[in-house]
Amino acid sequence: MGHPPRPDRACHRIFEPCGIGVPSPGGDPVMLDIAMSVVARAKIRRAAAAGDAIPDTWATDLDGNPTTDPNAALAGFLQPIGGHKGYGLSLMVDLFTGLLSGAAYLNHVSSWSVDPERPQNLGHTFLLIDTTPLMDTDALTSRMADFAGILHNTPPSDPAAPVRLPGESELATHRRQSANGVEVASADITALQELVTNAQ
Repeated sequence: MGHPPRPDRACHRIFEPCGIGVPSPGGDPVMLDIAMSVVARAKIRRAAAAGDAIPDTWATDLDGNPTTDPNAALAGFLQPIGGHKGYGLSLMVDLFTGLLSGAAYLNHVSSWSVDPERPQNLGHTFLLIDTTPLMDTDALTSRMADFAGILHNTPPSDPAAPVRLPGESELATHRRQSANGVEVASADITALQELVTNAQ
């Protein structure tokens, strides 16, 4: 596989989100929900709003040069996870979710942050695997518990950051917010209030 093309010769959108879930009858499911880029664009927008620099591995400017300027990054291009391997994987995901589904793909997908009134024509691909032909519920429960136990019992490099399964921190946040409410930044509340005022 060759190197990714120069961003100015490619497109703005090739890094599709990817989600994978595996059931665990005896506990929480294992759920991975990631962007195929090093970071999601929202994280760069937050850095721009705060006036913070970003690592130069997150994105490039419009000319394809690595940048620590979040505003230049927002005008430029996100970097794929895993270099050329992530680039290739992202393209394959877009082939399934965009091209083969009959929806928009690559730079045919409009940006909701740039043109929110334009339909994006997004496609989705869902692959469902019935586990019952593979093993019964008792076997799946036992094997998933063993799988999780191996990871949880692995000594972490940082004792303050134990080894976790994908989705564990998000599920903990969901439970906490379900019980105690969702924290919303005051700046976001102000922005929503301004939207309501301007719409009246």
